Amino acid sequence: MLVNSEGGEAFHMIRNQFNQWAQCQAERLQTLGISTEQAKQGNIDERLIPDPSTGFIHESEYAIGQVTVWASKQMEYEVVNIETEELLLWKYVENIEDDEPEFDWILRQYFEVLQSGLKP
Repeated sequence: MLVNSEGGEAFHMIRNQFNQWAQCQAERLQTLGISTEQAKQGNIDERLIPDPSTGFIHESEYAIGQVTVWASKQMEYEVVNIETEELLLWKYVENIEDDEPEFDWILRQYFEVLQSGLKP
């Protein structure tokens, strides 16, 4: 059921899809040496936030990264080298266009850089 983006199901659907995807990937990523942790947002009432987000932090031996998806279908991800603190990758996606996005494909480069600790 789609409801307009002023609230309701469609507004939170992308975040729910991303949340489910990220939690399903956590075990597989662990076998690759990448830990997964949900980003903390504190005790904030999401109804007071115009564009709430869901985020996950990933850490490997070489790098740490964060992916954030907003209810407005924007996405941002970045990877930083743990040792040098150099920014290895940063990307902003203005609009995730698919109703059922392929996060594996969208974040392929993110996880490659996270594993290697090297710029693409």
